[in-house]
Amino acid sequence: MKRIFSHPFILSLLIIAALILFNNQGWLNPIKNVLYSIITPGEEFSYRVSFQADRFFSFIGSINDLEDQNVQLKDENQRLLGELVQLKEVVRENELLRQQIGAAEPQPRDLILANVIGQDSSGFRRYFLINKGSKHGLKEKSVVIAAGDLLVGQVTEVNESFSKVQSIIDSNSRVNALIQESSVTGLVRGEQGKDLVIDLLPQGEVIEQGQSVISSGLAGFLPNGLLIGQIEQVISSDVQISQMAKLKPAVDFDKLEKVFVIKE
Repeated sequence: MKRIFSHPFILSLLIIAALILFNNQGWLNPIKNVLYSIITPGEEFSYRVSFQADRFFSFIGSINDLEDQNVQLKDENQRLLGELVQLKEVVRENELLRQQIGAAEPQPRDLILANVIGQDSSGFRRYFLINKGSKHGLKEKSVVIAAGDLLVGQVTEVNESFSKVQSIIDSNSRVNALIQESSVTGLVRGEQGKDLVIDLLPQGEVIEQGQSVISSGLAGFLPNGLLIGQIEQVISSDVQISQMAKLKPAVDFDKLEKVFVIKE
């Protein structure tokens, strides 16, 4: 019997089983936090260096396109200026309406700023690590956004000093959403770990390229009105009971450095 337990293969299996048991019971959390405090500076530095290098080489490769982009940006700025004027007028009218009916101002969200310090090794940005954890007030299922109320994902694992975030482009992610221009509802999900689609769109509804897709808030755990992306390509067939469309995510996950966690 001693020989069986001293066999390297059997001994390895016993050690693995013990580690799994200890991890499920949470007994390894103090060790994980100690290891995190040791490796985080190096991992964060490596991530920053890699991120800055990618940005530098992307800039070098795009110099030839800068002139065309400048022309497009000038046109875009003029368009946005016109929209800004219209939005200011809408804000003013809404304020008058609130005063008329005695409605309260919407409450600002309580946010926790976090740095992205690592990501999954596949390169698909399906999940990543942030440098905030339970001691900062984070909880599982907390919603993660980028500046401008852009939906990034959801916290799936919380440790004392760091957390794991599942991005919306992960194939297991599901978000109840609607098309802002038409209020048509659907389900946003990741596809193949790199694409983003909105599915279960009713047949017969007109879905157009460039329309904005936002969170609907129907499931309860996500606030409504968070921008997810824009319609890029509509996929429809008469033999299917619903339509589907590919989305261009509002968040550039390749350049994501900082995020906000909505504190519950």
